[in-house]
Amino acid sequence: MWRLLAGFVLLLCAADATPVGGRTVPCFGKMYHVKGELSLPFSGDSGIKEPFEVWYDLEGNRSRIDYHNGTVRTFLIGKDSDYGVIYQITPVTTETEIQAVKCFQLKGTKEDPIRPQSALPDLQGFEFEKMEDCAGVQCEVWKKVTQAGHKKNTYRLWVKRPEGSDSPAVPYHFEMEGFNTLLESHKDKYMIDYSDFSSQTESDIFTPPGAMTCHEFPDPPEEHQILANPLQDYVSTSPVSHAHRLFGPFKEKFQRKYESEKEHEERESYFLHTFRHVHSTNRAGLTYSLGINHFADRSEAEMARMTGGLIIPDQIKDDTK
Repeated sequence: MWRLLAGFVLLLCAADATPVGGRTVPCFGKMYHVKGELSLPFSGDSGIKEPFEVWYDLEGNRSRIDYHNGTVRTFLIGKDSDYGVIYQITPVTTETEIQAVKCFQLKGTKEDPIRPQSALPDLQGFEFEKMEDCAGVQCEVWKKVTQAGHKKNTYRLWVKRPEGSDSPAVPYHFEMEGFNTLLESHKDKYMIDYSDFSSQTESDIFTPPGAMTCHEFPDPPEEHQILANPLQDYVSTSPVSHAHRLFGPFKEKFQRKYESEKEHEERESYFLHTFRHVHSTNRAGLTYSLGINHFADRSEAEMARMTGGLIIPDQIKDDTK
């Protein structure tokens, strides 16, 4: 549903948008190209930085997202098939193949059709907070707070307002900081830095390679949405993401029973960071791949104790297949 709302807000801001706190909601236009870098500071000591590039065409009902400088290319084509298709060209490493380039696809449904994926959050519900310097540029800061259960998330988007009222706004920085009210701690955070924003793009950039045969994404099926469209979770302002919803299948698979609600929240937080680390690492096209196994809900200190202090990629591969 949120993807539909994102398109609606972009159409609205092209007309006379309703002022919020004396300012109109920033408009980024119906077509743009932008580069970004996703930072996951809580994933290991050094964190993860993942570059991506997005081409967005709302009226054409299509978008393209490349990760790690084109190592993984994702095409979201809303006009293909009955309800749209996501195509992903990605290197795959298994026990028998190393970096074999393959094509996977995910078809939309009547209940969940494929729509172009924005690189920017849906600004519905955001309010102007303040003016602030951002990389030497005076930016408007727009803020939204959401809460579900013990998860309270604060989203902020730093935007430069162009001098001409008809020109699209320019995004600079997006940040999510999650606070767990039960644990009384900030257990979640990620950031996106934007650059090279342009309101133009080439039409042929949205055409997937025609010579490749595309297959369904590999099991487990509940991860297909994350695999096909990973950026969706990071620009959505829902406090409960696709990754959060996968904690249930993980608990069932490994027969997890926690002693208290507090431990459940702790374990879910560890699982979320592990899940993001695994999928972001796999998008880098390395000579090995990671998977979710029984260590996924453990802290790094616990994993070090269980493995004698040595953590290597093989130890967090999915050893249940």
